[in-house]
Amino acid sequence: MTPTANTVADREVAVGLLRELLRSDRRLVGQASALRPVGTGRAWVRVADTPGADAWLIAWSPGSSVGTHDHGESHGVVHVLRGSLVERYWTSDDPAPRIRRLARRSTVDVPPDRVHDVANESGRPALSLHVYSPRLTTMSFYPPRASAESW
Repeated sequence: MTPTANTVADREVAVGLLRELLRSDRRLVGQASALRPVGTGRAWVRVADTPGADAWLIAWSPGSSVGTHDHGESHGVVHVLRGSLVERYWTSDDPAPRIRRLARRSTVDVPPDRVHDVANESGRPALSLHVYSPRLTTMSFYPPRASAESW
């Protein structure tokens, strides 16, 4: 997908909100302490909600995963606060999944056309901050597949 003016603007809004939230990291730590994932699940709380963007703090149990999904028209930015995550994603020109290992303090873009899965494959809990612009209103889920050809 070629970036459009809206996509670039949405990314800038998301990155701006991420930076603002990271400056108030004590607030994030306080909110994170209330998140208690069950079993191999996740727990989340919305930590910002503006007309142009929203942000979610997600606590990941060891072995937890979202499942293969997209974020509709929203541009995402993910920042790992604690632990590590793994992202598997697919592009329209390559049916094989690409893998990104997201270490603590790493930040990655998730463009609106990205179909991906994010997981905590480590034996330790993880914590991440996800910012979306425009606000996240839809997520489509897909069956687990090894390639993009199934979508």
